[in-house]
Amino acid sequence: MQLTAQRRLGLILGLALGLGYSLSSNLINNFFLPNIPLFVPWPGTAGLIILTTLMFGVLGLIAAWTEESLPGIIASALVGSIISSIWIILNETSNRTSAFIALFLVFLPRVFFYLPFSWLIRWLVSKLEVSAYQSIPPARRLLYVLITFLLAVFAGTFSLYPEEARQSLVKMDELIQLGMQASARDQLPKSLQSVEGFVSNANGKYNFTLGSDPDALPVQRPVVEFGAIESFIIIRFENGFRFGCVFSPPYVLPACIDF
Repeated sequence: MQLTAQRRLGLILGLALGLGYSLSSNLINNFFLPNIPLFVPWPGTAGLIILTTLMFGVLGLIAAWTEESLPGIIASALVGSIISSIWIILNETSNRTSAFIALFLVFLPRVFFYLPFSWLIRWLVSKLEVSAYQSIPPARRLLYVLITFLLAVFAGTFSLYPEEARQSLVKMDELIQLGMQASARDQLPKSLQSVEGFVSNANGKYNFTLGSDPDALPVQRPVVEFGAIESFIIIRFENGFRFGCVFSPPYVLPACIDF
């Protein structure tokens, strides 16, 4: 296969697998939480799907750029790690310094996260190249692509929030709805009474963001076992009012405070 055709094929395969992954990863939480207003960063769900697809297309192109497979695979994994790390830092509004340090420490593991994708692109390119020379029916060649596309879709499902987090988001939405009906602080659900200004400021649309560090919220909460999931939810209203809540096992009532 000529190098130009190889690169073109890498780009097309990267776009195809990226589309499967981005559709799955960006829509799965909305599917399981259809009525919960989850925060979506710029440029929105459709924009994120397009950008993610394009990024994987570029990674596929890089993976197929060189004649030898190993340099292209490594270069693609490195570029993928850099791009995703920059994106996470830009979207970490609460503490970018901590996010940068954390990403620096796990940079190499992130490289290994993208290695399977880069290797898969080169494997597909080689399979399609061999198939062309051996006159294997097109249906069988497409089968390789279909299987890897389904694998990409499956990989995107790992973006689904844990069950504990999904339950906490549903309960948080119920609490917000109850709280917005209150006209005085003592009418609020107990968890929301500690949020200063909720009655006067909790108006209009709102959304939820799952935070990564529940210890960032200065609230008293139960001591949990090592490894237990604590859902840290940041609630933002369209008027700028925001606060945070932490759900600790048994996930019945959250501890909330201004944030």
